[in-house]
Amino acid sequence: MKLPFKKIAGFTLIELTIYIAILSVITVMVADSFLILNKGKGGVAAKSELNSNLRFVLERMKRDVSSASSLITPNTTAATSSSLVLVVGANSISYIIDNNRIARQVDSQPLEYVSSDRVRITDMYFSRLENTNLVLDKKRISVEINVFASYNSNSPDWQYSQNERTSIDLNQDF
Repeated sequence: MKLPFKKIAGFTLIELTIYIAILSVITVMVADSFLILNKGKGGVAAKSELNSNLRFVLERMKRDVSSASSLITPNTTAATSSSLVLVVGANSISYIIDNNRIARQVDSQPLEYVSSDRVRITDMYFSRLENTNLVLDKKRISVEINVFASYNSNSPDWQYSQNERTSIDLNQDF
């Protein structure tokens, strides 16, 4: 007596190989999408951190320059300097680059870092601008600030650099 073969439902080896190949392609595409999204996220985060830091630094400088009674460095019209020295009240306030960060110093007190260590200041210079009103025989002094900065990261996904430029008037009656 012969036993009849029961047909067992399932996949053949070829069908299984095709399904695995399709799933592998889909997995690679999804993983690649996540990597691209993560790379974009790093660039956006670096840009946001850099912009936020530069806004804070320039706002801090603006407060000091706006309340300054005189500008020591740069000392002549159209002169540029890598440091800014102001007289605010009875104090002398200086801005310099120290260890790729912007530092503020009041008189001979220790340096106060204004920029974050996440941001690398590559260059910074100040220019003295003067506008003379011949009718009133008065002079308006302004400071032009140029800051070149980049996000402090070795990862290529987190690279971003920017140049920020602004001018601020000294506190003077015109």
